[in-house]
Amino acid sequence: MRKTAVLLVVFALILGAIFPAFAQDRPSIPEWLTNDGRFGTLLAAVEAAGLGETLSGEGPFTVLAPTDDAFAAALETLGLTVEDVVGNPDLLTAILTYHVLPDRYFFRSLTAGPSIATVQGEEVDFNLEAGAFTVNGVTILDVDNVASNGIVHVLEDGVLVPPSIAATLAPAPEPTPEPTEAPAAEAPSRPSIAQVLTDDAQGRFTTLLAAVDAAGLTETLAGEGNFTVLAPTNDAFAAALEFLGLSAEDLLANPEALTAVLTYHVLPERYFFRDLIRGLTADSVNGAPVSFFENARGFLTANGAVISDVDNVAGNGVVQVLDSVILPPGVFPPAMVRVAHLSPDAPAVDVFINTELSGIQGLEYGSITDWVEIAPNPALLVAVAPAGTEDAVIGPVSLSFAPGSYTTIAAIGSAANGTLTAQAIAEDYSDIPANSARVTLFHAIEGAPAVNVLASGSLLVGGLAYPGTADGNDGAFTVTVPAGTYNLAVNAAGAPILTLDGAELVAGINYFVAAIGTPDNPSLLVQPTDTSGM
Repeated sequence: MRKTAVLLVVFALILGAIFPAFAQDRPSIPEWLTNDGRFGTLLAAVEAAGLGETLSGEGPFTVLAPTDDAFAAALETLGLTVEDVVGNPDLLTAILTYHVLPDRYFFRSLTAGPSIATVQGEEVDFNLEAGAFTVNGVTILDVDNVASNGIVHVLEDGVLVPPSIAATLAPAPEPTPEPTEAPAAEAPSRPSIAQVLTDDAQGRFTTLLAAVDAAGLTETLAGEGNFTVLAPTNDAFAAALEFLGLSAEDLLANPEALTAVLTYHVLPERYFFRDLIRGLTADSVNGAPVSFFENARGFLTANGAVISDVDNVAGNGVVQVLDSVILPPGVFPPAMVRVAHLSPDAPAVDVFINTELSGIQGLEYGSITDWVEIAPNPALLVAVAPAGTEDAVIGPVSLSFAPGSYTTIAAIGSAANGTLTAQAIAEDYSDIPANSARVTLFHAIEGAPAVNVLASGSLLVGGLAYPGTADGNDGAFTVTVPAGTYNLAVNAAGAPILTLDGAELVAGINYFVAAIGTPDNPSLLVQPTDTSGM
C-alpha cells in the first residue's frame, strides 16, 4: 500500500508539472482519472509502467478504466498483490495496453458489438444485450467520459487480461465432483405478453390491462405473434390523463381513440434494447412511426418517453416499459408550435425534433416561423444547431406541448457568452373579445434591466425581466387591448430604450412583440397572426 501511495503522489506531481490548468478546456485522460477519485490503482500502475506521458499525448485514445474495486477483485481472484503486478513490467504493460484502444470510440460506436484491436495488439469484444453493455464479459457502467485526448469508459466489476497471458495467471481450478445425470425435461414455455403484464410483481400495468380489455385486444396480445409492446405504467397513464385533461372513464368510453393510442404502443416485430439504442424509427401497428433514441441523460426513449425497464421477454414478443404514454398524431387536439431566432450573435440555425432534422432549417436572427401542428407530447426533445450541422448549441431540451396549446420556442442568449438557451413561451390563442387585439410581450435582450411597456402612455406591463433574472418572471406577458393605433414605448429606469409610433393593433389579431438585440443596439420585433384562417 505504501508503494502504491508513493506512486500516486509522484504521478500527481508529474501531471501537475506537465498540464497547467489553462492548457485545455477539457482535462487529459490522466487528469480526468485523477480528478474522479476512483482510479488510484490504475494511475499508480500507469506511472509504474511509464505510460503517463503516452496517455497525456495527443491521442485520441479510448481507455477502458477499471476502478480501484475492480482491480482489488481481480487481484484477489488471481491470487496476486499490487506489488506482484507492478514488479513485473512486461505483465503490467501488457494488461494496461490491453485496456487502451488507439482511437476515440463513443458508446454509440460500440453497441453493434465490434471486435477492436487494442494498443497491446489483441482484440477486445464489445456486446450490448438485454440492456447490459460489456467488453469481454466485463460490465461497462459509466460511458462516454470525454477528455481532451479521448474517451474513458469505466469498468466496475473486472479487469481485462489478454488471452495470450490469461492461462499463465489463472488459478488452478478446484476439483469438482462428477455431475449426476438428471432426467431430461422439456424447457418451460414463456408466458404471453398479456401474461407478463398480468404477472408483473409490482402490479404496474393494471390500467394498461384494463384499457387493452376495453379495446378488445387481450386475445391479440395473448395469441401468436412477434410483437414489441411499449408498456406504460399506471403512473404513466395517470400523468397522461392529467396532461390530456381526461379521466380514465373518458378514454375507456372512446373506443376509437383508445384503440389508436394502444396500437401506437405495439410494434409488429420483436425489438430488443440493442436494436433500439442505435436510433431506430419503426412503424407501429397504428401505422404511425415511433422514434427511438438515447436522450441527453443516456436513457433510451420512445418519442422522448423514457424506457425504464427493457427486454422483458415473452413467448410472443418483448415488453419495454415506458414511464410516459406516447400519443399518436391525429387523435387528440394538436399542439401548435413555432420557433423564433432571437439571439443577436448566433448564425442561421436548424431545428431538430427528437434527434431528427425538422423542416425548420436556415432560420435567421430576427425571424419567426409559421405555426406548425404537432401531436401533443409531454416530453418532446428539441435541439438547435448552426445551419447545415448537427452540433447542437441549444439542447436537446425536453419540452411539453399540451393539446390545444400554442407555444413559441425562442432561441435567446449569446453565442459569445455561452448563454444560448431555448425559452418556451405559452401564448393565448383563445377567442379574442370583439373589437380587441391580443399582445404577447417578450423581453429577449440579455443584459438589459427589467422594463415597463406602455401603449400611448398606458402601462401594459411593469417589471418585465429577461428570462431567469427575476423570480417568477419568464420574460413574457400577454394582454388584451382595444383595437386601435398606439405609440409603443419600452422604458428602463424611467427612460425609453425603444419606441414604435403609430403601431396599429387590428381587432381579432394576435401579436407577438419582442424586445430583441443587445443593450447597445435594441430593436422591436412585431409579428402579427390572423387566426381566422387557422
